[in-house]
Amino acid sequence: MPTEALQLGVVAPALSPDPRESVRLSRQLGFTGLAFDARTSSVDLTELSGSGRREFRHLLAGQNQQLIGLRADAGPSGFGAGADVDRAIASMESIMVTAAGLNTPLVCLDVGPLPPAPRATPPEPRVTPAMAGLILLPESAAAKSAPPGPAAPPPDPAMVAQVAAAMDELGRRADRYSVVLAFRTELASLASLKQAVLSVNCPWFGIDLDPVAMLRDEWDMDEIFSQLGPMIRHVRGRDALLGADRRTKATAIGQGRVDWRSLLANLDQAGYRGWITIDPIDLPDRTDAAATGRTYLSRLRIG
Repeated sequence: MPTEALQLGVVAPALSPDPRESVRLSRQLGFTGLAFDARTSSVDLTELSGSGRREFRHLLAGQNQQLIGLRADAGPSGFGAGADVDRAIASMESIMVTAAGLNTPLVCLDVGPLPPAPRATPPEPRVTPAMAGLILLPESAAAKSAPPGPAAPPPDPAMVAQVAAAMDELGRRADRYSVVLAFRTELASLASLKQAVLSVNCPWFGIDLDPVAMLRDEWDMDEIFSQLGPMIRHVRGRDALLGADRRTKATAIGQGRVDWRSLLANLDQAGYRGWITIDPIDLPDRTDAAATGRTYLSRLRIG
């Protein structure tokens, strides 16, 4: 059964745009931590002065809440074609400085589009007369395998190089400020995300695991944890209904297709002891969805 060491938090903007109100509601709902967007239309944490950061930490401590980490995105183009990479990296550096100043070691970054990872195509099975059983096939016909499908186009070398250079630069800054960067994206596969994260040998890099992205991905849960298990640094608490062509529709945790019992068990086996931060921003009644998700996961965690 999943470990009780997992901690349940909530995304602060889902409760209120006002940090004071979101902290109060988080405690009221039974959460012990919040993840804040580094920049919103109402609050820009990167502009806090030293005294402002102390006041922010005091606000959390006063309600017995922990700061899970900061959330950010690299922009619509990420670090790929058309992106102002230098500006994006400078923006991320200011967020890392803020995270370090707020004594939180985690920044969750939506990295946007990524170069496709090479697809491993399993070989077609060779049909032999023995495998054909009672059906008699000519040896020459039985030995033939199905024609290979069309090969995927190779990734743009310029984009590959640009993303790799950006990740390398982020790694240098993460090491400078001792901040963990947990990456996620809804615009590329988990294989592509793994490829980007491992393009740099940086101990401060990891994965922000999104269960809804898992539903959409070609990898099943066993493959996901085989490939990414040791790299998970944060879990985004979301659920969704699953339709045709892996289309998804957001729903409250426990009401969708995510197999949470299996997911928690796999996290336990992977040795994950971090936060699951419930993110109901895509739902109409965010506060109710946050409470529903916390109740559901708490019951599974101690069941």
